[in-house]
Amino acid sequence: MLRFLDWLKPNRLTIFLVTFLVVLVISMSYVFSRPAIYQSYATLLTVPRTAIDQISREADIQHVTIQRQVLLGSELLTGTARKLQDTDSEYPANLTPAAIRAMLDVRPVADTNLVEMIAEGAEPALLPVLINAWIDVYLAARAEEVANSTGTTKQAVQDELSGLNEKIEQKRMELAQFRQQYAIISTGREENEALARLKGLNDALNTASEEEVKAKSRLDAIRKAIERGETVVPQNDSRTLSTLEKRAQELREELEELDRQYTREFMALTPSLKVIPEKLAALEKEILTMRQKGQATVLTDAQQEYAAARQTASVIQQQLKDHRQQAAEFTSRFTEHDALKNDLEALEQLYRDTQDRLAQIETRHTGKYPYVDVIERAFLPLVPIKPDYQRDALIALMVSLFLGLAAVWLVRFLTREEQERIAIHLSDVHMHDEENLPRPILDALRAPQNVLAKKAQTIQAITQQPVVAALPDDQINKLFQAANVKEKQLLLLLLSGLSLNEITELRAGSFDLEQNYLIIQGDSPRKVPLHPVLKRLHGAHGYSLTDSAGKNLNVADLQALLDCLQIDAGFSPISLSEKLRQTYILYLVRQGVRLSELGSVIGYVPPAELSAYGAYAPMGEKKPLAAINLIYPQT
Repeated sequence: MLRFLDWLKPNRLTIFLVTFLVVLVISMSYVFSRPAIYQSYATLLTVPRTAIDQISREADIQHVTIQRQVLLGSELLTGTARKLQDTDSEYPANLTPAAIRAMLDVRPVADTNLVEMIAEGAEPALLPVLINAWIDVYLAARAEEVANSTGTTKQAVQDELSGLNEKIEQKRMELAQFRQQYAIISTGREENEALARLKGLNDALNTASEEEVKAKSRLDAIRKAIERGETVVPQNDSRTLSTLEKRAQELREELEELDRQYTREFMALTPSLKVIPEKLAALEKEILTMRQKGQATVLTDAQQEYAAARQTASVIQQQLKDHRQQAAEFTSRFTEHDALKNDLEALEQLYRDTQDRLAQIETRHTGKYPYVDVIERAFLPLVPIKPDYQRDALIALMVSLFLGLAAVWLVRFLTREEQERIAIHLSDVHMHDEENLPRPILDALRAPQNVLAKKAQTIQAITQQPVVAALPDDQINKLFQAANVKEKQLLLLLLSGLSLNEITELRAGSFDLEQNYLIIQGDSPRKVPLHPVLKRLHGAHGYSLTDSAGKNLNVADLQALLDCLQIDAGFSPISLSEKLRQTYILYLVRQGVRLSELGSVIGYVPPAELSAYGAYAPMGEKKPLAAINLIYPQT
């Protein structure tokens, strides 16, 4: 038995394939051997039966349930089977009511009076024929009962309609004669001449009264202004008066200046000076004359405006008084007209209600079958509803794959022997079996080297951690001395904790020069303080890390800038971008910052690298980020 299992052990692929194919063939045969089931349906609206002239309730769940039982009752199913037998059809004529009942179902639509008449079967062409025959039998039974239940009631209502029609015609003639006799041209009160004129006079009187009040207020205001000694002139003279007063003020100031230098006798003897008092006197006289004339003009205009407003209001009041008697008489006649019109409307409403009763008698009844409306007839289904061959085939495929893998595992479990795991200890280095060693370590152990070299390489491979180191200050100073504006901006961004990828995504909006912040987007969005030197360079030259077309430099271009800068500074090639970023991080760590808060300044740091930085932190309790100087000291 063990030899047989050992013989099977190298053939795991064969076991998997055999198991997979056998299970797949069996499951696929079952999946595709099942017949396709099709579904067709029709939708009916059924309203609960009520007494004549009453409104039925909506969404009557009990009524819908009752109609479901009626539709699936033996009476309708027998009629459906008989209708299918009487119809020339290619489908089997021996469908019994029991066989039809197994194919049919009625499902109510939630919260409505709609029902779905559903048929399911393996013959898609039979289903719509069966459902439509079922509907026709149901409608025929309902129509027969409606015809039997309506008779004398319908005739009585029709006689009532005829009598109402005669009364309505008589009332219409009476209303038309009344309108012609008293000149009522519209059913609206305000649209007739008498009331329309009365309304117009009222509106005109209100407007005239407002104008009279405004004119009186303006006249009073002008009189009070005159009493207070204020300047009152027409609007068109106010600018001229203002110009004259300004010129007079200038002459007064000039005369005061001359009075401080000369006496009036001296100015009277000097021709160029004696004209100034004369001009001032003439201007003051002209200003006084203009004020008096303007005051009289404004007061006269206001008095005339007030008198005209009073006269207008008085005339309109007299016309309104003369027209009120005529309007009162028309109002009395219009009230009689409204009474006649209301009588006619009542008869017309009664006529319409009676018509509705007649329609309800024709459509509603108290029999077993309620009001029904066919919303949607049955259709020919083209796609089966079940089974889902694609889904089931995929499940069969996954099960076959799983069972094939399970068979391989089972065989391997039965043929596996416990082997002793030998551990090799070389000076505190634990060496595991070859299956659990990484490929580089295994190759190193197999290489023809001495034991001590193997030990050193193994220890380095197992305990290797990221090495961090800061650039000396003299090297950073050399870099800045050899750098131009573009390279200085790049160095300062790296010494602010940014990566090359984040630098490529900077835009003009990333520099908040007012708040002294640098806004970083990307995977680690944050705000970092803006270095003063970088702010000064940005203010003088703008953002320089762009090409000739104004597009941001990519990572390769930035790396090339750093390589050229190293050559100019006389450095040997190193990963300058990473060294500068590590220099800034070590600058923060050596101040005693909490390692958990480094991410808010420099972005995401892998845990292994973060642990390496911890070795450079000072002893004692660490400081919050707010207590740390985030600006790298570089001038």
